Amino acid sequence: MRKLTLLISVIISNSFYGQDFHSKVNTVYNFFPHKMTSEEQSAVFPKLDNFFALVTKDKDKYIEPLRIELQRNDNNPYFYFDGGILLMECSKSDKDIQLAADALTKVDLRDVPHEVYLGQLLKLSIKGANVIDAALHILDDSTFQAFIPQHVLTLKYGESLKFILPRYNSDLYIKKLISKFGQIKSIDNKISCLDLFIYANCCEADQFLLLLKADTNQSQKIRDKVEETIKLTTVSQSQNDKKYSKYFDKRKETLNRISDEAIDELNTVTLDMRKSYKCN
Repeated sequence: MRKLTLLISVIISNSFYGQDFHSKVNTVYNFFPHKMTSEEQSAVFPKLDNFFALVTKDKDKYIEPLRIELQRNDNNPYFYFDGGILLMECSKSDKDIQLAADALTKVDLRDVPHEVYLGQLLKLSIKGANVIDAALHILDDSTFQAFIPQHVLTLKYGESLKFILPRYNSDLYIKKLISKFGQIKSIDNKISCLDLFIYANCCEADQFLLLLKADTNQSQKIRDKVEETIKLTTVSQSQNDKKYSKYFDKRKETLNRISDEAIDELNTVTLDMRKSYKCN
């Protein structure tokens, strides 16, 4: 009986504490960066620093409430980006890294510099997280554009995804990508996504491109671009799974950095992969 009483006491205490932490999150993250000037954004840095210090100095006390807040759906959108970074400072576990990745799907992309968001996706992916849904979230923002100053490289809309999606087996994302593509309104934005189906390097992706080419409801500009893309690369038949896996790993390693050189290598290795791919 005494053990049960103590257990109930702990549960009640944690419940009240969780509520206090949720209130704290609401108090600290009560702003929307995209609605603020640079000066206004700078003014909130001290309270963010204090919040990070509070949690990191007593990780055992705060890490579980932090996890709970990241799993909720009613917090400030910017918290899901910032809170994920905070979680990664507190924990290196695979489960927490995945939680930080999952939380990114709830971020308002207007609140985070797009190159910073892309960089966070790559960082999490390298650490082993599945960031596919967070990456496809990019396609929800028609204005997404990441500028990489070190290489004077501008990645418009779907172009950013070439550094993320090819890191995964296409079976994990191709249906989601096709669905997202159907929701895109802008012709130029659609065109920026076409190469992703080539990088997917699977029969389902190639078949989708052929359907686009034959679809008279599609813009002629899109159909022409599809025809041009298909001419450049055609999936070949091969039984050499070992060779294909070698190319896949090489391509994934290439995508550990964001640069124009990495794009060149990505294209070269993808062409080699397509010569070693066998449709099921």
